[in-house]
Amino acid sequence: MKTVNYFLLLVLALALAIPSCKKDKEKSAKEILTSKSWKISSMKLNGTEVITDLLDPCDMDNYMTFTSDGNYTEFVNTIKCDVSETDITGTWSLSEDGKTFTLDGMELLADITEARMLFTLSDSGNTLAITFIPK
Repeated sequence: MKTVNYFLLLVLALALAIPSCKKDKEKSAKEILTSKSWKISSMKLNGTEVITDLLDPCDMDNYMTFTSDGNYTEFVNTIKCDVSETDITGTWSLSEDGKTFTLDGMELLADITEARMLFTLSDSGNTLAITFIPK
């Protein structure tokens, strides 16, 4: 009788555990992109960090949001480069496979994860890689 009870408990435990092993649906690149605010953390030209050469410190606290309808806003945060500086808006799109990101008509290679977005632009033998992290 004890053996039957242990067997039934084992079967019950397995029956309860199997559904919890089901893998959660992974978010698409578009869902990740639109679910967060993003700020630049790194900018490399041919592998060399150039963020301070290309951006002023007042640009470093700006951040971007992307809406699911294909619009984005770059928000001027607390440090302004000029008193008249305002938020910038535009359009974006992402290919079905999530590997090509288009921002205001400029195509970039994309690698989007929960932890970071990496956009890469190659032109005339040079490669610019811009990394964004969640704000």
